[in-house]
Amino acid sequence: MAELPPSIKGHGAEPKGDPLVFFLPHMLIFASSACIMVVELVAGRLIARHLGCSLYTWTSIIGVVLAGMSVGNMVGGRLADRFTPRRILGGLFFAASVSCMVTLLLNGLFAEHSPLMGFSWPARVLGTVILVFFLPAVILGTISPATAKMALEGSEAVGRTIGSVYAWGAVGSIVGTMATGFWLIAWLGAQGVVLGTALVLGLVALLLGPRRIFLGLWLCVLVGLLALPGVPSVRAHQVADALGLKEARGEKVLFGQDSHYQFIKVYRERVVDRDHPSRSRDLRVLALDHLVHGYIDPSDPSYLHYEYERVYRDVVRAFMGERRKITAFFIGGGAYTFPRWVLAHYPGSAIDVAEIDPLVVEANYQALGLPRDTPIRTFALDARNAVDDLPTKRRYDLIFGDAFNDLSVPFHLVTLEFSRQLATHLSRRGVYLVNVIDDFSSGLLLCSFITTLQRVFPHVYVFSTSRWGVSGGRDTFVVAASWRALDEQGWETGHEGGPYGSLFSPEDRRTLMSQCKGRVLTDFDAPVENLLQPVVRKRP
Repeated sequence: MAELPPSIKGHGAEPKGDPLVFFLPHMLIFASSACIMVVELVAGRLIARHLGCSLYTWTSIIGVVLAGMSVGNMVGGRLADRFTPRRILGGLFFAASVSCMVTLLLNGLFAEHSPLMGFSWPARVLGTVILVFFLPAVILGTISPATAKMALEGSEAVGRTIGSVYAWGAVGSIVGTMATGFWLIAWLGAQGVVLGTALVLGLVALLLGPRRIFLGLWLCVLVGLLALPGVPSVRAHQVADALGLKEARGEKVLFGQDSHYQFIKVYRERVVDRDHPSRSRDLRVLALDHLVHGYIDPSDPSYLHYEYERVYRDVVRAFMGERRKITAFFIGGGAYTFPRWVLAHYPGSAIDVAEIDPLVVEANYQALGLPRDTPIRTFALDARNAVDDLPTKRRYDLIFGDAFNDLSVPFHLVTLEFSRQLATHLSRRGVYLVNVIDDFSSGLLLCSFITTLQRVFPHVYVFSTSRWGVSGGRDTFVVAASWRALDEQGWETGHEGGPYGSLFSPEDRRTLMSQCKGRVLTDFDAPVENLLQPVVRKRP
């Protein structure tokens, strides 16, 4: 009977020779797998700076990274057959380190010059992700086959060795994911995490060799770049800004920092005064990732720049009448534009805000002129959790849903179940106001949301931001739901002296409501990204 090959002989074969020979490849696969997940998560934060955070973004990132790893695995397998793993692993780690640095430069170029501007929005997102992140995914993917072969060369237990290599790779992926999401991005920022990843990969390359002098110089460069943003020198900050290692601060940019949820930026901008078009105002602007979320005039809290906020204003006046104090609950804080307006026009009012990102609140304190002793009370919670925690008897005259944009809509805030929760906290003379970005020609999300609200409230109204009726295109619509009817007098289309915006006519509503076929959004069926797909595809 033929003897079994040595590689598969024995059920409990131990590692051969020095234990380090067995465990070294496991440490290498741990490090490379962790770095792959770090790059994948940070890719979302970097791309969001100029393309937003949407289903298209994350679908592209996950697909491109997996494709790159697949190609890398094939290439790495061929390299492992042709060369001794010890000879090539140092070079592969060094190449991965360089490719991570290249992503920062490429992402900065794409953000500044938008070379794919002519493509449709999904194609633009996918193309950008491919050009920026495919190469590092490929190079990091080449490391696994080489480390697996190294592990097999140091052990006679083939199955156990392969299993342990896979396990250490999975553990590395878990550690990289958890560390990045819960700690690294908020501590170092997205750019700092990429630099740190390049530094780790370069350090492994140095330990593996060869060419240690050259690799040592590369590590010195990385350490210098990582420390550059903290150097108290104008020239150092200019270089860091040019390399995309640090968000510019100065006369215009007042705040710029990564949080656990998004990149937050506050800057100054001179804009035309909507109340007096012949004049301009110096405003402070809040941008979350690449989308502007609010304009503030710190010296005039009654100023409203966005048209939908002016619709809010006039609907509030229509419902509140001559009341001097009110109670209000805001889903999303943003720049606290409308909470400040309510406080300015109804002094002494009780205002609660559910803002999930504590750093957004801090940005308001540091750069948007919100006093730290403001009477506005903020809950640093997801709005749904904040509503769950409200006392049963708490009632609000006004509830505002201002946490949506056209790229990302928190689906759990538009469902029937959440609407019913809010209804229990809305006073009998109050109104629930929500801004929804959609395109009237498709209107799938807007129509479905209205249908959902109609299951809860007896009166639901829809406003466009134009005074001259529905344009038939993209708009920020305002939906108002209440227990009592709105006095519609004065909302006539084109009436300059009347309230801002246009109330949907019965014909407008029939046209819109025919498009979603009575769909009701629930906790188990709220495909908001799919409903907004026609809008996203038309983005400039």
